[in-house]
Parts: sequence; structure tokens; C-alpha cells
Amino acid sequence: MKFPDFYGYGQLFAFSGIDGENSHDEDFAGMLMPGKISIRFEAPDAVTLSLPCADKEIDALFSDVIIAGDIKLLFYDRKTVLGFYAGNARIFSESGAQVTSEGGCSILEADGFCYCLLTQGGRFAFCRENSRALAIEFAKKKIGADIDCICEKRLDYYRRMTPCQYPEYEKLYYKCLSVNKVNVYSPQGGIDCRATTPDRLPHRHIWLWDSMFHAMAIAGYDTALAKDSIKAVLQCQREDGFIPHMIMSRADVSAITQPQVIASAVLSVYRKDSDTGFLSYCADKIAAFLIWFTENRDLNRNGLFEWKTDFANTRCRCDESGMDNSPRFDTTETLDAIDCSCFMAYDCRCLAEIYSILGEKEKSARFEALADETAKRINELLWDEETGAYTDRAFSGKTTGVLTCSSFLPLYAGICSEERAAKLVSLLRDKEKFASEMPVPSIARDNPLYGADMWRGCVWLNYNYFIISGLKRYGYEDLARSLAKTTLEKVNKWFELTGNIFEFYDAEDKTMPLYLNRKGPQPETPDYRIKYHAITDYNWSASFILMLLRNEY
Repeated sequence: MKFPDFYGYGQLFAFSGIDGENSHDEDFAGMLMPGKISIRFEAPDAVTLSLPCADKEIDALFSDVIIAGDIKLLFYDRKTVLGFYAGNARIFSESGAQVTSEGGCSILEADGFCYCLLTQGGRFAFCRENSRALAIEFAKKKIGADIDCICEKRLDYYRRMTPCQYPEYEKLYYKCLSVNKVNVYSPQGGIDCRATTPDRLPHRHIWLWDSMFHAMAIAGYDTALAKDSIKAVLQCQREDGFIPHMIMSRADVSAITQPQVIASAVLSVYRKDSDTGFLSYCADKIAAFLIWFTENRDLNRNGLFEWKTDFANTRCRCDESGMDNSPRFDTTETLDAIDCSCFMAYDCRCLAEIYSILGEKEKSARFEALADETAKRINELLWDEETGAYTDRAFSGKTTGVLTCSSFLPLYAGICSEERAAKLVSLLRDKEKFASEMPVPSIARDNPLYGADMWRGCVWLNYNYFIISGLKRYGYEDLARSLAKTTLEKVNKWFELTGNIFEFYDAEDKTMPLYLNRKGPQPETPDYRIKYHAITDYNWSASFILMLLRNEY
């Protein structure tokens, strides 16, 4: 087995909810810093654990265990890191808080916590507790744990996985599994099952469509966890059917929603284990969500759907769409949205299939009819003849002509004619439009606003997956395989250079993702606390890479 072994800034290091209880509110999560091995544990006054070993080769680097020759470090529980290290381990804070000694331990107090480092006979224990006495007590108690046994247990998690079928991507494969694992929370905050987050740092919370994407990938090796990821979101549904896009706890949620991808995710999980009980749990909740959309996101009652848009927010006008700063929304008009409408049509179709499996014919027919009607309206009103593509339509009645990756969603939803599918494919092959070095840019390359700032040109793997799936649906197998192959090659290139799986990528494949703009330029040295960069060890990117590696498109 070839384990990931690329050290670099930004990789997550934390205790997973798969292995036991962890905490959303008091998360003890770290991020690798430049200079092997240095881990910054995030808090207002961040504390760094440093194990200098620049001359050591990394043998395995996962989200909860690192091995470099005779050096081992791992998360023992949500508050403790243990390891073997014969050198001079130390802790420090960036604020310069004083490190004191007590009971043979190095003690640093910051942000209401006590950080304790105990070194003893080539071992170390690093703990965070609420008091000095507890920190010292637990460091002394845990330093004698069987580190080798725990290390093997952590590594066995990956050894038990189905091997990667592509030897050249074996390290990437296990890295993605590691990203999936680290971004799991144990039950908490009124949510009675495990939940998945896009990234333990900096976002931490639960997001609607992210959780669905995680579930789709995780279902390939752990259907119970995949179901939990979906259930955690559904548990926060309001009585009127609305589901928030961001969840901090069951009682602390956002006021907007996100794309309708729940039914498609539920169906993909069902196809792994045929659990009709899970379908029964989800079906009526999904139906209520989709009905909420018909009542609240079709303001002009024309059978198409729109996102709630914040016209005053020039940096993130449409958070609800998930395409925060897309130039689609550089307008003061509300839009009948191609993505909102396509997701609606496809999720209604998937829900109809779910109800059919459950033997509920009337409900199935209702959502099949809604899918058909939405598809009909998309084809009547959102096709832009001048660009040869689907685009948004202003309430004033004109299509915008703004070509983005969402223009290809009718392929994914299976709602366009063969003739129109051919025109969309020609755009994907056009170097002036969407045939970039790394496919597929989020806006057309000849758009004056094309660049390297999130949804204003960068590549997002969820849309690559949608497009690849759509191409296969319409029989463009060679192009689908080509896009999947190139996507994996480019992602793997940056993984081998940085050790990271990124939120988004440069369509020109020139700029390392940490230096791409994210709602504005980046500082010279990447540091998400100064300004968010492309998020590292990003869970939905890892999820789509896994599905591409498993040819699930």
C-alpha cells in the first residue's frame, strides 16, 4: 500500500468522530504549518506543537496519524496527541504567552484552556484541558498508552478499504479517505447522529449540499456514516419544509437554504445497500423541502425557480446557490436560475423513483409530473439561442447569455434534446469557452470577468462531476472519460506538490490553489486567519475525487 506522504501547510490534523467523541464547540483541531513537523492548533490565541525533523522522510501522513521513521504522533482522543519523539519537542503561542513548567510538564495557558506538553523517555503527551491540574493529570496518565497499538488501529482503518484500482493515484485515494474521516463529528448539539463538515478549519459547521456530496462518496465504503451525514441535515428541517444551508447545532441555523440535491444523494446511498427503511425516513422530508421551493422560490409563478439574492453584498450575492460570487449575479434583477431549476427537476425525478420503490404511486406520480413540468419550462424559457446554451432568465423576460458551468446542468438532469446536448458539448470542446487546461472553468474563458477568484473562473469538482455524469448520460463516453482523466491528473499534481485537496483549482493550471483569489486577492503568505484562501483538505473535493476514482459517474 502506498500511503500519502507529502508534507505541506494546510493539512488538517484532528480527532475524528468515527473513532469516538469529539467536539464542534470546543474543537481541538490542528493544521500543519511549514517546517516538519509543526502543527498549529487553532484558537483565538493559536498554540503550536513543534517536533523539528527536517531531515526525516515522511512514511505516512493522515489526518490523525503521522509517521516519519522512528517518529510517530497520533490523536489518542479529542483532547490528546501522543507520540514517540526523541528530540526537543516544544509548544508556543503566536501571541508570545509565557510557557511555564510544573510537574515536569511545559504549560501554556491561552483562551481559557491549559495546554500541557509532557516528554518522557522518548515519548510525549500533548493535552488540552480546562485547568492546569487536569492537563497535568491527564498528560501523565495518557503518556503510557500503547502508542504502537493505537497507531496500527488508525492505519488499519485505511488497510480495510477496497484497494484503489489505479496505482498512480493510490496515495491520492487514501488521502481522500483521510479527508473524509477527519471531517466527521460525533453526535452533539441536539443532533443524535454523526455529521460531516466541509472542513474542520476554518468552517467547522454543517452545510446542506456539502453533506449530500460527502454521503454520496462515503456510501462507497460506509453506508451507515453516509446515512448519518444526510440525517444530520434532515433533523434540522423546519415544520414548513425549509432546510437551512448552514447548521451550527439543531437550534442554531442559517436563514437561507442550498441546492436541491438531497433526493439524488439519498438514492445513491440506497443503491449501495437497498435499505428501504432509510428511504422511508427521508422521503416525506425531501417532499416537504421541494414543496417549500415551489411555494417560496418561484416568485413570478412561471414554473422556474430562483435563488434568494443579496443585491447589496457585492462579494457574495448568492450564497444560497453555492456559487457565491459568480458573475451570473452581477445584476440587480432577480433571475429564473438555470441551476435552481435543473436541480429541482432532477431531485423531483429522484424523489419520484424513491416513492416508486416504496410503492407510493400517487406521490411518485406527483413528483414525476413536477419534474416534467420544470424540465418543459427550462427548455422553453432558459435556452439562449445566441450562445447555444442554457442561461439564467431575468424576470423582465430575457435570458442573460452569461455562460457558466451551470449552463451544462441540463445534461446532468437529462432534460435537454440530443440536438441541444450536441451544442453544449461543442462549448466544452471550444478553447475560447470551456476547454481550459484544467476543465471545467466556472465561467467561459472569453467572459471579460474570467479570472482566478472562486466562481469567476476557477474549477470546482462538484460541477466537473455533474458535467461528466451528464456527458455519459447522453452517450459522450470518450469526452466524459477524458474530462475525468484530466481532472484527476491535475488534482493529483497539486496534491503531490502540497499534500492538500483544495476547494477549487486554477482552470489554467498555473497558480497553486493557495494563491488563487477568494473573494479578493490573497496575502503574500497564505494564512486563512488573515484571509480565507482556497480551503485545504476540503471534504467535497475529496468526495468527488473518490467517486471519479471509482468511476461512479
